[in-house]
Amino acid sequence: MNILKYIINEENIPIIFSEKLSHQEILQTGIAAGYLILYYEVESNVFSVKCFGQSTTLNLSSTDQDEAIITTYLNSKFINRVDFSELLGLDFS
Repeated sequence: MNILKYIINEENIPIIFSEKLSHQEILQTGIAAGYLILYYEVESNVFSVKCFGQSTTLNLSSTDQDEAIITTYLNSKFINRVDFSELLGLDFS
């Protein structure tokens, strides 16, 4: 399980980054922000996420749509382009 931070920008593109950084260090504005748990299912080759929380530095919260936006983005942009099961050092279980 990986806990990360995210911001969804005005174009509905998610920016995902380390929880060690503040939201404001990454982007100054957005429409939603918070934390996410990233899951990757090796057998089905699919990402899923669970979003929660808020960004105090941007004064933005996670929304009900964030999980769908991020999951759709990850699965449409990255699946079949990279074999994530071969990446070292990442634990998606």
